[in-house]
Amino acid sequence: MKALPKRFYNRIMILLPGRVQDVECSCLTDYSVYVMSRREKEKYTLMGAAGLFIIAFVFFQSVWVAALFSPGGLFFPGYMVRGLAEKRKKELRLQFKDALYALSSALGSGSSVESAFRISLNDLRIIYPDEKACIIREFSYICRRIEMNEPVEKALADFGRRSHIEDISNFADVISICKRTGGNLVSVVKNTSGAISGKIEVEQEIELILAGRRYEQKVLSVMPLVFIGLVNFGGSGYTDTLYSSFTGYLLMALSLGILVASYLISKRIMDIKV
Repeated sequence: MKALPKRFYNRIMILLPGRVQDVECSCLTDYSVYVMSRREKEKYTLMGAAGLFIIAFVFFQSVWVAALFSPGGLFFPGYMVRGLAEKRKKELRLQFKDALYALSSALGSGSSVESAFRISLNDLRIIYPDEKACIIREFSYICRRIEMNEPVEKALADFGRRSHIEDISNFADVISICKRTGGNLVSVVKNTSGAISGKIEVEQEIELILAGRRYEQKVLSVMPLVFIGLVNFGGSGYTDTLYSSFTGYLLMALSLGILVASYLISKRIMDIKV
């Protein structure tokens, strides 16, 4: 008999009672790794090629030189992957904050931790009706593991490990320690949920303050390109001498290098980890 493909084997193992521990984590989402679809790769490749063509044409006033820069768009999807992964992690953190509110509410009504996850999942489906939302998929998976009599702390620990988000990992550690020591789990979870939610709200406020500075950084990075374009196309020959000798092209190449370096440095400065 022909062996089942690995992806089908993993899905079957999820559904078998008592075999959740055998599921390979490769079938689950690692939030530090973003896998682009074919359409996304094509979109970002075209965006990168078009952007490089326009920049090179503005600086060198040559279609042939601009065409030489265009193949660099093939590297643009790789450049975007890290940013897309970080964006997804930020969305998950905000969704996790709503999940903590739902958990606290369920625990406040006297539910056990296991029941609170099921109740909070129903509440989250009202906030996030899309079943593809990260927090819906993760809480659904945790609830399935609870139904298969797997400890909730183990499911949460796996979620925290794959998310690479400190708040989720800390929450999982608190649940695990409290269950091992036999503390008041409901009270501890409620207090921890409130503390983590408050921390996330403070970080959101800081991100809001930084958003204006990041916008200014992007505008300042684009302005030299706009200025050169205006001078080249509407300056009545002010820059013709730059494109009539090798020295002129060398100066424009040096200017482009300085502009790229300044963009990378400013982006690194504005990349403040909250």
